[in-house]
Amino acid sequence: MKNSKIRKIIVVLAGILLVVILAGIMIVIHKSKPEEPKEEITFEEISQAPESSESTEETTEESTEEVSYPAPEYDFITEEVTVPIKGLDREYTLVWVSDLHLVSDHEAGDENGDVRPEYLDAIRKRYEELAVTEDGVHAEDLWPEIIKFINYGDYDGAIFGGDMMDYCSNSNIRIIKEGLDQLHIPYMYVRADHDYGVYYGGVFFTETESRALHKTIDGDEMSHKFWDMGDFIVLGIDNSTKDMPEYYYNMVADVYSRGKPVIMATHVPYESKVDDSLAQLSMQVRNQIYYWSADSEHYKPNDITQKYLNLLYSEDTIVEQVLAGHLHASWDGMMTQQLPEHIFGPAFQGHIGIIHVVPK
Repeated sequence: MKNSKIRKIIVVLAGILLVVILAGIMIVIHKSKPEEPKEEITFEEISQAPESSESTEETTEESTEEVSYPAPEYDFITEEVTVPIKGLDREYTLVWVSDLHLVSDHEAGDENGDVRPEYLDAIRKRYEELAVTEDGVHAEDLWPEIIKFINYGDYDGAIFGGDMMDYCSNSNIRIIKEGLDQLHIPYMYVRADHDYGVYYGGVFFTETESRALHKTIDGDEMSHKFWDMGDFIVLGIDNSTKDMPEYYYNMVADVYSRGKPVIMATHVPYESKVDDSLAQLSMQVRNQIYYWSADSEHYKPNDITQKYLNLLYSEDTIVEQVLAGHLHASWDGMMTQQLPEHIFGPAFQGHIGIIHVVPK
């Protein structure tokens, strides 16, 4: 009896020992097999990961294929401006176009709902006498050539500095939008009075409705017309033929407070405090002071606009360059001892500006 109990105990112990030995063997085998490291996938990798090897090949082929754009046939007059800025590690090149004064309703009659028949003569006169180059190319036909010029060049961005159309109409909006939609680089469209205006009595809608039409082009948010390029900012001053509203000044002051060098793009130029050649040119071309100045009949600044101008004219201004149009003549000079200004000739005369932003 006693021997029988001992045998049972020995059998149980042997079974336990066997289980322990087998478990140990399994642990050793598991540890001897190297674990595969877990791969961490970032958001950038997820967003860039191809769906399949086939799509990878297609993407590679597309990225290596150079897109060819046709050269313009029109021989434009280019105005070169160089803006040195400290801290840049490469050159940026921007292209400027303003004062095209597009007129496209000269043959429209009243069938499109825009043009009043009794004002067609005034519109046709603008088409024949203003919106045309000296060699007879009308703004309507020059606009596609401007788009070719921009796409054919190697630019980081395009600035459209106002008065791209002579008045706001469905036809002018459509033609400008068709061109802008073909651009392959970012653009900033800084509007002016002719872009928003419903001049000559030739249209049936109000300026408020014209602003709604402009939103169909690019959204046209007046208070967000600036590019932060990292080392500098391009800031657009919209609707500069009118005094600056306070909310727009607040936006400008906010951008200004970032402390980065600023290139200011506007339509209406600013008075030079050190060079009377601008006043002489303005009187010669326009027979009046045609820029923001206390001496200007049309552009005499109110208190808010003067606060903005004080930012520009201050000795410690962070503005490196002012770019403008509106005068319908080219001028290059100094607003103050430290601040240069360039006024571009009009696109309806075939002028296009090239701005080289270079390391200082």
